[in-house]
Amino acid sequence: MSQPSSQRYRSQGRQLGVDPETLERAIEAIERIRRSDSRLTPVLTLRHLSELTGAPYGYLRRVVRRSLGTYRQVKLRKRVPGRKRHRMISIPPKDLQEVQQWITHNILRHIQPSRASFAYHHYSSPVLAAEEHCGCEWLLKVDVEDFFHSITEGRVWSIFYRLGYPRLLAFELARIATMPLESPDLRRDPSHRWPSIPYYQCLYEGVLPQGAPTSPMLSNLAVRDLDDRLLALADLHGMRYTRYSDDFAFSCGSGRERKHIERFKRLVLAELLLEGFRPNQRKTTIRGPGTRRIVLGMLVDGPRPRLPREFKDTLRLHLYYLQSADHGPSAHAQSRHTSVSSLYHHVRGLIGWAAIVEPQYGARLLAQFNAISWPPVQPRRTEHSDD
Repeated sequence: MSQPSSQRYRSQGRQLGVDPETLERAIEAIERIRRSDSRLTPVLTLRHLSELTGAPYGYLRRVVRRSLGTYRQVKLRKRVPGRKRHRMISIPPKDLQEVQQWITHNILRHIQPSRASFAYHHYSSPVLAAEEHCGCEWLLKVDVEDFFHSITEGRVWSIFYRLGYPRLLAFELARIATMPLESPDLRRDPSHRWPSIPYYQCLYEGVLPQGAPTSPMLSNLAVRDLDDRLLALADLHGMRYTRYSDDFAFSCGSGRERKHIERFKRLVLAELLLEGFRPNQRKTTIRGPGTRRIVLGMLVDGPRPRLPREFKDTLRLHLYYLQSADHGPSAHAQSRHTSVSSLYHHVRGLIGWAAIVEPQYGARLLAQFNAISWPPVQPRRTEHSDD
């Protein structure tokens, strides 16, 4: 978004009769934000945000005051449950979603995450993350329980404040990007300093909602310091480190013993606990020589990421029934208790992933898929997805 120069802003303010002291404070705030990153859109107040986004000021004020029940909750069953069997997806209403999209496009997308992060930015890729570990002999994978809900509005406030936004506005942006979650673990400490505005006080501290447009990039920025510490720790112990959302992966080549990896694992878990995250012990694993090393669903024991055999077997089975004269799309969908449209998009998605990891293999499967005689298929509706 094109922004006027300080000189032009000052001139226009004088013409409008703005108080000189207020005008200079506004210009100082704008320049502070631009010093952080010249691509950021300066925002000075909640009313200013209302003007920029087109959202009614009264609506934004109610969101910040936590006086609206704004999110629709959807539970998805986890494939590998940890302490909880479901993942909660929190979908914001359209008006709030549009404001969050504006924040994402005009502020968050310009901020560089740590070099360990391979998710939620325009050049990110799970394949690139897996490539970092190809040829490893030892692999340590650590998963975090309730990753998004572990990032509180206090952390989000610090992100916006460090970018140069005014203290109060940073708090209001944090409220817009988080939701209150009633949990004893997230109840405010009585010793915590309450907001000085009485209407902004809330019993529960907000957390990042998994499903809001702002949450993925904010999660990257919230753990940037942790990423830097883990990169330094990995370098000190001869390991490589990548993170894809809440999937932390560390690896090394030959010449190490298991006790070295176990010792390193304890150091990593200590860092995560210090940062306020709870490692998911069920999904925290060490894989060494003679075992399959898999990162983000890809085998990394060779020079290039590869698809696991069971993934290829699943695709081969789908295509067999879809191409069979005795079955076909309708019978295969019925046997799986789903619709032909859902089956079409599911298998097409699997083939798309195969083409990303192994392009030649994926192209061969796509040719077979396109040769199938499909009934009319409805286009897929876009919804918020989990990480």
